[in-house]
Amino acid sequence: MNSIRARLLIALIIMVALISLLAAGVTYRRVLNETSTLFDYQLRQMALSLRSQISLAPRIEVPPDQGDADFVVQIWDVFGARTYLSRPGLPMINQTVLGYADLSLRGEAWRAYGLQTADGVIQIAQPARVRENLARAAAAHIVIPLILLLPIMVGAVAWIVSRGLLPLRFVTTEVQRRDVSTLAPLGTKNLPLEIEPLVSELNRLLDRLQRAFSTQRAFISDAAHELRSPLTALRLQLQLLDRAPDEAARLEARGRLGAAVERAIHLVEQLLALARSEPQETGADFQLADLSVAAAAGIQDAHDLAVARNIDLGLDAAAQLRIRGDPEELRTLARNLVDNAVRYTPPNGSVQVRTCSTVKNAVLEVIDNGPGIAPADRERVFDRFYRRAAAQESGTGLGLAIVKAIAERHGAAVLLGEAPGGGLHVTVNFPKAS
Repeated sequence: MNSIRARLLIALIIMVALISLLAAGVTYRRVLNETSTLFDYQLRQMALSLRSQISLAPRIEVPPDQGDADFVVQIWDVFGARTYLSRPGLPMINQTVLGYADLSLRGEAWRAYGLQTADGVIQIAQPARVRENLARAAAAHIVIPLILLLPIMVGAVAWIVSRGLLPLRFVTTEVQRRDVSTLAPLGTKNLPLEIEPLVSELNRLLDRLQRAFSTQRAFISDAAHELRSPLTALRLQLQLLDRAPDEAARLEARGRLGAAVERAIHLVEQLLALARSEPQETGADFQLADLSVAAAAGIQDAHDLAVARNIDLGLDAAAQLRIRGDPEELRTLARNLVDNAVRYTPPNGSVQVRTCSTVKNAVLEVIDNGPGIAPADRERVFDRFYRRAAAQESGTGLGLAIVKAIAERHGAAVLLGEAPGGGLHVTVNFPKAS
């Protein structure tokens, strides 16, 4: 059964019923016991009320009254002769008892009390069945109303459960009103303490969804804008190829077309890499990865471009530099850093990659002797599609944005500084694997 309301109702109704029945049983037994004590007290009081009348009791038996009698009174004088019997015809108690006693006469149980006085003995007896009937009637008068209250208590329980679950219905209604265009947080006013954590987590989820959708919309808008230029360039190059008057012009147009295709491919690859590396919750699927191996793989990916530009590309890597992360994303981060450095470093320049360890962090550094980045631009270069006005190299403007996204996903910090030779010094500090 998956209904909280049904579970609560069944559990509480069973509990109320069991407690009511137990209370009724205990009350019934207690009333019976107390009634028996009360009847014993009544026997004693009757005997005490007759102690002054022993000498007046007639020596002849009184004719029996009509109807059932609850009590039988017998009086003996000091010589042991019975001087009074209240109900002739009923069983006579031929034994004198003092105090309380349980007797059996003609197969029937009796309760008797005998009082010794100076003039004789007074004995009061009562059939046990009469006492039991009266006791049960008294107990029933108390227990029956308690049983009759059970349906009222069940109804009260159902009402209380329904009222108690109203906040859940409120939250359900609020969630049902939300769609992809309405991700405002749920109201938290007057919510019970048990539901408030759930609503808070839902609000955090809605906030993450809103930011993700906003990022997605911005990405699609920016991607559409950025793809327009290379696709337009491709169309123009095709038109130039069609209009080429001779073979030399066609070869030149083909070369420009190939370059335009390469730029478009690079842009699409960068867009896909950015889409995959958008900041998310820290990945539960992270594994132990070697930062030095990722740096070496990034250098290998940028090797051809470095050779083409005659860039001295070197690696100084620490062994067994373990962090928790995604090896492919770490490789993409290193490739983009090295690719940026190679592209913006003048021909015959130098790009050095280094990995090292500090007390708390695993560090990846990329140092070049290019033009560097002015301090005023160091924050903006992480924005998507941002290109510095003074940059000579045409790029997609996505490299450092991808680096930042991957670093944030891995809990790393990216710092831009100035290299000793005047170039750019990029430092990425990753938390060490625990």
